[in-house]
Amino acid sequence: MTAPKVLLYAGILLVGGFAGLHYYLYLRLRDVGINKTLLDYFLVAVPVEYLRNRGKYGWPVWPVYVMWTLLLTGFSAFVAGVVRL
Repeated sequence: MTAPKVLLYAGILLVGGFAGLHYYLYLRLRDVGINKTLLDYFLVAVPVEYLRNRGKYGWPVWPVYVMWTLLLTGFSAFVAGVVRL
């Protein structure tokens, strides 16, 4: 397998990890009664609401930071793989 394909697959996997963590945070918020929709700036609103309510429910802060790190590294790897094709 060539390097560009590895970067493409790694990027897709990392962005998928971002999506999984984002959905996990959304489910935690939904379980306590905070509903967000796609029209509420869904991508940004969920982590902000999670951070706002984490102290009240004792949630850890690390999933938000890992989620954004996965998105940035995954998108960068994907773009690098596309450029190198």
